[in-house]
Amino acid sequence: MESRFLKFVAASAVFMTVLLLLDGDGLPRQLALGTATALFLWYFARSSEVRAGQILCCIIVATIGEVVLSLGWGLYSYRHAVIPFYVPPGHGLFYTLAATTARQQAVRLRASAITRWTLISGTIIAMVSLTMRHDIWGFLWWIGAVALIFFSKNRLLLSACFLYTIILEWVGTAIGNWTWAAEVPFLRLHSANPPAGVGILYILLDLIVVAITSRLVPWSEIVAVFPKGSALPEAEAHI
Repeated sequence: MESRFLKFVAASAVFMTVLLLLDGDGLPRQLALGTATALFLWYFARSSEVRAGQILCCIIVATIGEVVLSLGWGLYSYRHAVIPFYVPPGHGLFYTLAATTARQQAVRLRASAITRWTLISGTIIAMVSLTMRHDIWGFLWWIGAVALIFFSKNRLLLSACFLYTIILEWVGTAIGNWTWAAEVPFLRLHSANPPAGVGILYILLDLIVVAITSRLVPWSEIVAVFPKGSALPEAEAHI
């Protein structure tokens, strides 16, 4: 496990916790938090092997998703802003975390066990949430997430994505930074706060980013980055 990766994970955990605790009303505060998140992402992304184009693509796609899902559909709402300024670069940060995790040799050697553990623990969370909180929407989302993970060639990336996401959602909703609608608009399905299978949104985001960037970047350019005979990182593999 690379030391810079461990520092990245530890720093991200501290940074995001402090960020969520400092979140508040007012344009100056939102600008400050958004700028701090962008700078934090830039600092660690510059030494990461994750392509800048992927991170930028993630931010663009995620921002569009925020507008559609929050403002358009009304699945969730933020407490201190329509869409907080730290959210777009925050998505880039979490994509970089997941992609960097999937590149670690120590993690890749345990890819099957990690994926299996993710599926089992996610299923337990979904079933408990369905039973205790009547989380029908979260359970349906989790079924979709299982299908995406199971049939994807990027299982390690998606598993890492789900694990980071569920932690973020638990912390963010517990503090009150955002709240998920108790009833899904138009569908009238009950949802927990957060839904158990909320990780499917981030999984879809990662798959979309990989799909877009793998078509924009020539395959020869991708292969040239890795010596002959080396394994291609999950984050760079075709879906």
